[in-house]
Amino acid sequence: MQVPKRRRNIRKNIIQMIKKIIKKIIGILLKIPFLPARFYYFGFNGRVAIEPTNVCNLKCRLCPTWQHQNRERGFMKFDDFKTIINDNSDIFKRINMIFAGEPLMNQDVFKMVKCAEDKNIEVLLSTNTTLFDDEKIKEMFGSGLSHLIVCLDGAKKETHEQYRQGSDFEQVKNSIQKICRFKAENGLKKPYITLQFLVMKQNENEIEDIIKMAKDFGVDAISLKSLSLGSFVDFNKKVELAKQNLPDDIKYSRFIFKDGLLKAKSKPQICSWMRQAVILWNGDVSMCCYDFSGELVVGNIFKDGGFKNILKSRKYRNYRKMAIQRKFKLCQNCNFSAETAKTIIFNNSK
Repeated sequence: MQVPKRRRNIRKNIIQMIKKIIKKIIGILLKIPFLPARFYYFGFNGRVAIEPTNVCNLKCRLCPTWQHQNRERGFMKFDDFKTIINDNSDIFKRINMIFAGEPLMNQDVFKMVKCAEDKNIEVLLSTNTTLFDDEKIKEMFGSGLSHLIVCLDGAKKETHEQYRQGSDFEQVKNSIQKICRFKAENGLKKPYITLQFLVMKQNENEIEDIIKMAKDFGVDAISLKSLSLGSFVDFNKKVELAKQNLPDDIKYSRFIFKDGLLKAKSKPQICSWMRQAVILWNGDVSMCCYDFSGELVVGNIFKDGGFKNILKSRKYRNYRKMAIQRKFKLCQNCNFSAETAKTIIFNNSK
């Protein structure tokens, strides 16, 4: 006998409420100062960001890569990437091939994607879409990439290029069209293609146009992403950036900004990155998705016994405790939010 829909919804809501209460209680307990560091290992959820490079060919207005990044620039070697995959294919479920730079600046990026996908590890790659040519498009499809994010931040040339400084609007549009056409003409299911549109004051009046444009391109979905004001800037600077850039329509913002007061709409009790990690191009492991300068590095894969050893290290546990208790400046200024994007799906085949 089927449970009535109303009763199922009530049960679902009760379960969600209980989960929220439990998370809140755990969050409060973990902020107790004298709780030993051994309590701060929550396991690893199989998701990791791997940085092919921290070099980028653009200077996007609010991007920390060229404005606030204070570490050596470089490119991950394919052999190093292969070692990481071979040593961790049993625990890696998904890799985000993006962090501080433009992934396609690394000439081996699609060899890396294929290496991971051949081990049944799902790979997501996000790109500013300025470096694709016909050869790169074929190489991408041959890599078995699972998810591609292409970025276009305006429905008009002047809007896109005022933010993506150094980008060519028409070139990016043509590349997205070519990628979608190649996929359709060859009857391919992968990669799932999402167009990312960063919503800000300068382009919020183009949302309807970009949705139509994305649909016409043939992408699978569009992500209307909310603006981060930078976990690497102080509060006064953040307020200034909010005045200049936050959209007027609050549903596209992760902040509430009123009468000069800036407040995050929602913050998780415990950051999800406590169960994930970032691997920088040189093998350094960080615990934070905003750590563009490598301030929260807990070890190096090639010097400290590998990724699995670092995950369970005392230093990692201590850093998790300090992060949850917001002892780091990066955590105190954090912009991580539950309201990062609104997604419209055109193709539900994923």
